[in-house]
Amino acid sequence: MIDFIDNYYTKSYFDSDSLDKERAKKKAFSTIMPIIMQEELTPMQSLCFRYKYENNKTQTEIANLLKLSQPTVSRHISTAKDKMNNQLGYCYIALSKAIDEYDRLSNQM
Repeated sequence: MIDFIDNYYTKSYFDSDSLDKERAKKKAFSTIMPIIMQEELTPMQSLCFRYKYENNKTQTEIANLLKLSQPTVSRHISTAKDKMNNQLGYCYIALSKAIDEYDRLSNQM
């Protein structure tokens, strides 16, 4: 399975076949990620996830900020990442199919 989270935050994993397709996929993920965080993650998972990926904090820094142990922070981040990747996988499949169908229909005209 693609690690959507690490790829989203650290590099581009999108197909390089079209800049417009890359932008569409990035925009779709940017739109759905906050919804997934709110609906699928516990508040602590979301907080640890955001500190790590949006604020570039280490697990030790997060643990100190939240007064938790580093292993607890690690578990929160790992669980959050697994949940996010799972949901984003479904989104990626649907988006890829939609783009393929759009391309197919555009080429028929």
